[in-house]
Amino acid sequence: MDFMADMAELALASRLRRLSDYYWQNVTATYRKSGLDFDVRWATVFVLIARQGPVAVMEIAERLGITHPAVIQVTNELEKHKLIVSTKSERDGRKRFLTLSEDGRAMLPKLQPLWDAFITVNHEMLASQQHNLLTSLQEMENQLAERGFFDRVQDQLNRDKTTNATSMDDISIVTYSPAYQPDFKRLNVEWIEKYFRVEPHDLEQLEHPEIHILPNDGQIFFAKMGDQIVGCVAMVNMGDTGFELAKMAVSPETRGKGVGKKLCLAAIEYARQIGVKTIWLESNRVLTPALTMYASVGFREVPSVPTPYARADIRMEMTL
Repeated sequence: MDFMADMAELALASRLRRLSDYYWQNVTATYRKSGLDFDVRWATVFVLIARQGPVAVMEIAERLGITHPAVIQVTNELEKHKLIVSTKSERDGRKRFLTLSEDGRAMLPKLQPLWDAFITVNHEMLASQQHNLLTSLQEMENQLAERGFFDRVQDQLNRDKTTNATSMDDISIVTYSPAYQPDFKRLNVEWIEKYFRVEPHDLEQLEHPEIHILPNDGQIFFAKMGDQIVGCVAMVNMGDTGFELAKMAVSPETRGKGVGKKLCLAAIEYARQIGVKTIWLESNRVLTPALTMYASVGFREVPSVPTPYARADIRMEMTL
């Protein structure tokens, strides 16, 4: 499983960086195999100077949409490798204009066949895509030009504060009723299938909670928003080892809004009231938000023991 791909929107910047790194490594390998001492980071600046020179550093930064210091770094390296030369402006001695040097002009026809191959290969891959990556990038850049990512995130955080203040007051915690069994199964199957696969022991508990969860003071708690069940968690009496906190699931539209924590606290309080001394749970390390929430309410990692779940690779425990 590609964990970064599974994180979807959360890992967008990291996936773009990963794709960029892949390209840079392979382009660099192509330059080296062709015997050219040329760095992939220089390409856009070098091409702009070749096509538009003489050109000032500030104009390069504006044309490429990158920072002035970043352009300075690249042009300094190009000058060091004697691929460009700079001349001072006659009108403003502080401004310098950049052009290709003789070595740079000699390098250009050696680079061009490689760039032509890059263009052809990229064109073939883009043409075979259902959603053209270049078009999508342009759309994303246009959106960010209209309103920056930082400002958009701040707007979303402010909306979340308002939504959470309202929605959490609207959520009530209720205990098991046979009418909730379909929701219990639906919520759990939904999240298990997103990350893993539903196992036989899952189906036993989800389809027959009256047999496999509720006996001996077991209980299932549900988060209810209006008439809709948006989350659930079970407390299962496991005998000498204490109670297991199990089958925690929250609907996708309410994740990240504190529903899971509210359920968890209700289950812990129930266990405390009936005299339970130890609560434990099993989970998987890829479920970072859930593990963080468990730790926030008092669970701590303990050594694992044999388990009926193939997906379980971490055990956490709490002493009341």
